[in-house]
Amino acid sequence: MGEPKTLLIIEDDPVLSDLMVEYCEELGLAPLTAFDGATGLKKAADARPAAITVDYRLPDMSGLDVLAQLSANPSTAGIPSFFMSADAKSHEAEARARGAKDILQKPVTTQILRTTFEKHLGVL
Repeated sequence: MGEPKTLLIIEDDPVLSDLMVEYCEELGLAPLTAFDGATGLKKAADARPAAITVDYRLPDMSGLDVLAQLSANPSTAGIPSFFMSADAKSHEAEARARGAKDILQKPVTTQILRTTFEKHLGVL
């Protein structure tokens, strides 16, 4: 078996970030975390993860702005990004317009991640 796929989690809440790390490990993914948008953008460009989850509210910028910058950067534009928010549906159209592959309504579960990633990335 090859190396596990890396998931970059851009989430400022340490409790939710830790929970997402747990879910990744349960799914056999290698988690990589960032607690703000700027760090997330740098890690995305440097690590080239298989996928990225982006929280809506980040301390330095909106998750929507992160999505737009990921889409605009040639080194990260091809990485599937998933928008996460407790109020995801109200931001869905804008998130998709800025490059989100799908929307993850918080609270996210292991099953939701599995279903979403299998749909967009193929079998984990």
